[in-house]
Amino acid sequence: MLIEGPDPFATAKPDARLIKLQIRARRFNAALVDSDGMPFVALVKREGVSSSYFTRLVRLSYLAPETTQAILDGRQPRDLTADKLLAHSRLPLAWDEQRRLLGLA
Repeated sequence: MLIEGPDPFATAKPDARLIKLQIRARRFNAALVDSDGMPFVALVKREGVSSSYFTRLVRLSYLAPETTQAILDGRQPRDLTADKLLAHSRLPLAWDEQRRLLGLA
């Protein structure tokens, strides 16, 4: 018997780019919190990225814990890539809405 659709018994495969993005988002958030009044421009320059990229990544550090865990476990939807997550950097703060928008609900 052939069943169409994703194999429910397939092994989860963590996406290294998504995981790296999550780690970097948390690191940027920590740098911002621990900046001790350092001007934002200096902080961004120290990280070697544009202010827009820095801001988008900091926003990603506020993903729902279940979403972050799904990414670490490789259980995210197949179409949730690092590029797509960055494009959705203005996600709602409500975790239920985030999960729905990212296909995890």
